[in-house]
Amino acid sequence: MNFCLKIAALLVFVFSFALNSQETGKITGRITDSKTSAGLRAELRLFLSPETFISGTKCDSSGSFSFEKLNSGTYKLEVSLIEYSTLTVDNIKLNYGETLLMDTLKLKKQNISTGEILVEDEKSLVEFSQDKKIFNVDKSMLSKGGTAIDVLKKVPMVDVDVNDNVSLRGSQNVKILIDDKPSRYASLKQIPADAIERVELITNPPAKYEAEGVTGIINIVMKKSEKLGFTGSANLGGNYSQRFSGWGGTDLNFKKNKLTIFSGLYSGTWNNPYKFNSTTEYFSPISSLLMSGSGRSHGNWLWGQGGVEYEFSPGKTIGFEGSIGTGKWFNKDDSRSDNLNSTGGMTSFFTQLNDRNGLWENITGSLYFNNKLNELGEELSGDLTLTRNRNENKFSFIKHDYDSLSVLSNLPLDQRDTTMIKSYNINAQLDYIHPFTKVTKIETGYKGTFRFNDNNFTSDTLDYIINNYVNNQSITNHFKFDEYISAAYAMFSSSFGGFSFKLGLRAEQTNTKGQLLTNSQDFTQNYFDIFPTVNLSQKIGTAHQLQLSYSRRITRPNIWRLNPFVNKRNPRFIFVGNPQLKPEFTDSYELSFMFYSSVISITPIGFFRQNHDVISSYSYLIDSNVSVTTYRNATGSKAYGMDLLLSSRTLSWLNLNATISLYNTKFDSDPLLTDYAQEEGFSWKANIRTTFTLPGLFNIELYYTYTGKKVNAQGFEVPSSNFDMAISKTLLKDKLTLSLRGGDIFKTVQWGQDVSASGYKSSFRNDWSSRNVSISISYRFGNTDEYFQKKKKTKQNTNEGTDQQDSNQGR
Repeated sequence: MNFCLKIAALLVFVFSFALNSQETGKITGRITDSKTSAGLRAELRLFLSPETFISGTKCDSSGSFSFEKLNSGTYKLEVSLIEYSTLTVDNIKLNYGETLLMDTLKLKKQNISTGEILVEDEKSLVEFSQDKKIFNVDKSMLSKGGTAIDVLKKVPMVDVDVNDNVSLRGSQNVKILIDDKPSRYASLKQIPADAIERVELITNPPAKYEAEGVTGIINIVMKKSEKLGFTGSANLGGNYSQRFSGWGGTDLNFKKNKLTIFSGLYSGTWNNPYKFNSTTEYFSPISSLLMSGSGRSHGNWLWGQGGVEYEFSPGKTIGFEGSIGTGKWFNKDDSRSDNLNSTGGMTSFFTQLNDRNGLWENITGSLYFNNKLNELGEELSGDLTLTRNRNENKFSFIKHDYDSLSVLSNLPLDQRDTTMIKSYNINAQLDYIHPFTKVTKIETGYKGTFRFNDNNFTSDTLDYIINNYVNNQSITNHFKFDEYISAAYAMFSSSFGGFSFKLGLRAEQTNTKGQLLTNSQDFTQNYFDIFPTVNLSQKIGTAHQLQLSYSRRITRPNIWRLNPFVNKRNPRFIFVGNPQLKPEFTDSYELSFMFYSSVISITPIGFFRQNHDVISSYSYLIDSNVSVTTYRNATGSKAYGMDLLLSSRTLSWLNLNATISLYNTKFDSDPLLTDYAQEEGFSWKANIRTTFTLPGLFNIELYYTYTGKKVNAQGFEVPSSNFDMAISKTLLKDKLTLSLRGGDIFKTVQWGQDVSASGYKSSFRNDWSSRNVSISISYRFGNTDEYFQKKKKTKQNTNEGTDQQDSNQGR
């Protein structure tokens, strides 16, 4: 802890010493109504032309505003207010030491376009703020009709494997939020892509965010109402990948006076054939197991959300929002496994028919309030969210064993398993912001997280004597796990000259209780931890910026890793959890530099992570061909690398975004892994997205990505590449949009993993028929010509907006 504080102090000293004294300028002005000339409390955003965000502020009661301590350069100003057209003032030239007065800006309740003032509502695909990287995925045609999983597959620095596990910078220890709240969905496949506005990556979160997630936070922001009166959209589409699937949905929004109501309803199906194979080689005695098979996964889903918000007075709102999701899935496959001796001769084989199906249900509700206490920005906000998840999974299989002559060696094994998973989550949060000046403030808050999990697994096997199914007591288990986390944080931020900083400290008390009801086994763990954070930023010249940050993170073991029951569902592959697992801790450092020119913007981001008590899987043999997989705390690991983000829009009809990610992982020496584990491995990923906008004709979007070999403690995932293409056309004054998309056009996507363990090694490969073609239709209706600035601010969004404003005031 003392070491962390010393590092924080040293970083502040180094950046303070590096400050360059430059004479700065100021932009001031007044925003008024074009008809009445009354001052307006408009919101303003200042950019260094064309797209580098500098600062944000709000006019006072007279409509006056001021941006101070600005370097010389050419700026762009965006002005917005409810019921008024959004205005953009381009080509604002500011010299060193100059005070520029803009007192003739008037807002109208209709769109205007002159030589100096333009209406702009188009956002860039990629944006940057002090703490996060923002990807406006609603601008992309490539995820239409998909799910949140399909969206994340296209986000730079993010990977999704064949089992829909999400990783950031090569690690699955990432926290996923929905609208700044913990994900209330059992699977991200329950969220339709058409309902997502943007994805935010927060790779080194400040103290106001919970400390969970080694590589940071992925925040999925859902679409909200942005239009006055009654508006909406309807969407319909279909996809073909050897089999057909389809989807459809609608969004409805109503805004009048102080009342806002929004809703959305989506439904769809999926249908995916697949193939798989694996090879397992045993070392003593030498033998092997070859498996191959094929199957089909299909299902249907229904998702809806809605909310209402009432604004009592400016800055004082209360609201409720909720969502519900349900669906059914079906998965059936047939496989054959051959047992081979040391010379490659088959000694026996077995076939297995697997039939899986399940039902998921999710209900969530959130009550929130925002209370702006004064004009200085003092604010109190709160949120209470309740979530219920219910998942019922059924798995049945029939296994036939044969000898080398294909003679049935015994009666088939006919088994039926049912897993019932129930979880209830309560999250309560209260946040307070106290500004001392326009650029200096303190933020404090409390968050309580209470999770209740109940997993009940039952297994029945056909008894041929009585011709009925009987319960398998040896593999049936019932496990409950409760977790209570109480957290408090404090942050202090300020800026002077071109330098800004944010220092934070978060304290979390965790209490857990596990109960294996099957054999009356209980365990508890209680621990208290401190998490410091440091965020520093230095403006360099007129268009560049250097950022340095540090945070301490935690990964708590989840219910699957803690359940001590010995699962012998497959007699060759046994799994058992470890209730003695400790949390994993990470010290995370990040350095970034944003370079901007009129041709291209380049942002290199370097990072280093030191992980302690790493939670990792561990496999070993207890017989010549029976493996046991469990979890344990390894000694540690280090990860370091760089992300290079490039963006260029030199031509009005061409937009180019590219990302190159390079990272290396090194696992500390471990006595249990020295004979077979890879202690160090290099991985890389690159993607490029190009959009062609041909006015009056159509838009074309191209996307290519390559993911190199990804190393873990006991093996690696195979490399893969993918090329997608989409084309869209707008009709009926941009109200109707037609899109055609092709996915994995060259069929290069691969999923696979190689594992080296104590006494054996395995290789797994899957083919999910990823090549596909889809078509979608979207129609917007209602008051589509009148826009207003969104007033809904959830707890975290409100705080973040203030962060951006205050941290940039001194630039």
